[in-house]
Amino acid sequence: MILDHEIVPQSSAEPGSFVGLMTLYESNYIKLNYLFPKIRQYNTDKTIKSLFGNDIHLGINKKTKYTMIISMTYSFEEIDIIEYEPNLTIKIYFDSRSAEVISVGKLNKKSRLRDITYQNKNIINHLWRRNIILNKWLDYIIDCDYSI
Repeated sequence: MILDHEIVPQSSAEPGSFVGLMTLYESNYIKLNYLFPKIRQYNTDKTIKSLFGNDIHLGINKKTKYTMIISMTYSFEEIDIIEYEPNLTIKIYFDSRSAEVISVGKLNKKSRLRDITYQNKNIINHLWRRNIILNKWLDYIIDCDYSI
């Protein structure tokens, strides 16, 4: 069972604050660890599947003793085109048990994710936007019962 039930990043501290951001990183780590058990031991890319949605692809980009950089995305196939969204690059810090989005791939101009990400750009700072996307997406994936 997921253990961050008491962590609600957007209410534990003001969105965009340092404390709120660190809480969000912690929540992201807990959810990633739930979806990808023993992620620290992964040496190859993984795919998780759900009966309710597209497969999720996890790529191992770089691994050190205390950190790991991964990419995580859906792939949407349309006629002769494959779109990867949200195409997040995530850095996992094993010593602090936190995970932050370090980049968001180029988003399609028609993307609903793009609309969500940028609708409040004057209010929510850059790091908060990127990491709340991951946090909410992880909630959704967990709710859809994905498994390796």
